[in-house]
Amino acid sequence: MKTALLEDLGQDLAMMARLVQSQLSGATTAFFRRDPSLAGKVIEKDDQVDNLLTFIEEQCFERIAGEPVGSPRSRRLRGVFRVALNLEKLGDYAVNVAEQAVHVARLPSRFPPFDLAGPTRVALAALDEVIDAFTDVSAEKAKHACRCEVELDRQYRTALHETFRRLAAPGTDPAFLITHLFVAKFLERIGDSILNIGETALFILTGERLKLHQYLHLEEMVGPVTSDSSGADPVHLRQIWGGISGARVGRLSLTEGRALIWKEGAERKIEAEVREMAEWNRLIPGLVPEVKARHQRDGRESFLGQFLDGTLLRDVYLTRPREERLHVTRRVLQTLKDVWLATSRDGRPPVDYVRQIRERLPDLYAPGLRDRAPLVPAAARARGRAGGPSGAAGVGAGPWRLQHQQRRL
Repeated sequence: MKTALLEDLGQDLAMMARLVQSQLSGATTAFFRRDPSLAGKVIEKDDQVDNLLTFIEEQCFERIAGEPVGSPRSRRLRGVFRVALNLEKLGDYAVNVAEQAVHVARLPSRFPPFDLAGPTRVALAALDEVIDAFTDVSAEKAKHACRCEVELDRQYRTALHETFRRLAAPGTDPAFLITHLFVAKFLERIGDSILNIGETALFILTGERLKLHQYLHLEEMVGPVTSDSSGADPVHLRQIWGGISGARVGRLSLTEGRALIWKEGAERKIEAEVREMAEWNRLIPGLVPEVKARHQRDGRESFLGQFLDGTLLRDVYLTRPREERLHVTRRVLQTLKDVWLATSRDGRPPVDYVRQIRERLPDLYAPGLRDRAPLVPAAARARGRAGGPSGAAGVGAGPWRLQHQQRRL
């Protein structure tokens, strides 16, 4: 893999990485030593980082022009460009720290208000590791380096709280305090860029743009549901849908020929969906795909379920022979009958067909039009509130909704 990377500007990227590491090391050293001369050298070298980004960008775009979108070489070139973009950001943060070094050198010397040496060591070590992770395309190194982002976030929150506390106390030098807080913030942003580089390494491995937490969710769930024991990566992920809700849906192809559906999103929404799927299968066993595995962490949730190959009903009616259309129609009607009999109850259920539509209506307004006439006609809104024909029932909507919709029909 290193040889392939060298073909795709690996040497230029390595040069840029070494320069940025030197810039960050020099900037933080200048700040701790209160050395404006060293800080000035860091600021002067920023153009070198910008020039390397320009060169790598032009070369990546030139080479990627004839490559298939999903090819390994295309992914590597995209990865090189994304890493170069984040290295350029890191170079900017080095300049930001150097500018604060110039400023702090003009202030009276005081004892630091909070720890900056610890976060600096974390950031520099993680940057070195994440560059190796990208060059070696190592998931383990990438995951380990990316964890610095959480630590740098925590350190910044500590610095912020300490800044508020000290500003409220008498005898505080606000300029000295705020200067140190700026550096803490730049270190936190350095963690964000390191995370982006690590996720780019994971992109080259999987072929899909995954956040670190999504990769970790998959890693936790795939092992128990696959029989692969060779130690090789047993799955291939292909994204098949991404919704307005922020959830991601993909297909996992396992080495033994099986396929699973993967969905990841906010814990509250995924939890509700899994709960409703279980309710449907309780009423009519096998009606919806079975959930094979679930994983929850830090407000996010994923699940793996059966992937059902099939054809859209629309395509059946438009393209298949008459006998097949009749057969499918009978199956659909029988399923609807089963659902009707399983969910039918005495009494009128609560009506809220268009709740999700109503909640998402603000997304349809331009920022300057939010207080003007809505895009949905008043008559349609009235029908929606009454649970009229604009409402649509589906499996995710809950068992009682289909019953009520059928009664209206």
